[in-house]
Amino acid sequence: MKKYLAALSASALISVAPVALAASSTDLTVTGLITPQACTPSLSNGGVIDNGKISAKDLNPDTNTLVGSHPLQLSVTCSAPIAVALYGIDNNASSSLADNYYGLGFTDTGEKIGIFGARIISATADGSTIKPIRSTDISAPRPWWEPAHLMGKGEYTSVGTGVPGGRHIPSPVQNLTMDLDVDTYIAPANSLTLTDEIKIDGSATFELTYL
Repeated sequence: MKKYLAALSASALISVAPVALAASSTDLTVTGLITPQACTPSLSNGGVIDNGKISAKDLNPDTNTLVGSHPLQLSVTCSAPIAVALYGIDNNASSSLADNYYGLGFTDTGEKIGIFGARIISATADGSTIKPIRSTDISAPRPWWEPAHLMGKGEYTSVGTGVPGGRHIPSPVQNLTMDLDVDTYIAPANSLTLTDEIKIDGSATFELTYL
């Protein structure tokens, strides 16, 4: 009986060995597309917003305080029409108080100072008004784009047109202009140590992506 079991085991090992060998390798495929077009993004006023000095007594004790709303213009100039998007990166992400707003840094005692956001007022592409759109993930074969009102953190902002089913598709543009309002909010006064001056340190990067 024992010899029979040993023979059966050896037979089983021999029969599965070729399957194991067939699964011992895998393939890596690298794809992409090199485009001759090139685009350059820019911000008016060098991309700097100065809210000046803000008095601590003017801050709301229990809610965020809007301390400034400043116009800013974002432009994208391309060598030829091409679909692009701008990805919002928060350079002080850990200090943000809201998911899609950018942080203003920390006080010396580690308190979150507040947030700022870039609201989209209007967009013009090659002389015509166009709809701003947004997506949180463009890696899918058919990314979902929807109307945008804010150049949010961790979001792709583009411009485009609507199609049936509620979807939107980015449009090729050569000269794009977006008028923005940059709103700055300071955290509730009761969450901050206001015995010394606090330096506001908000910083965001809008990274150009070709679609």
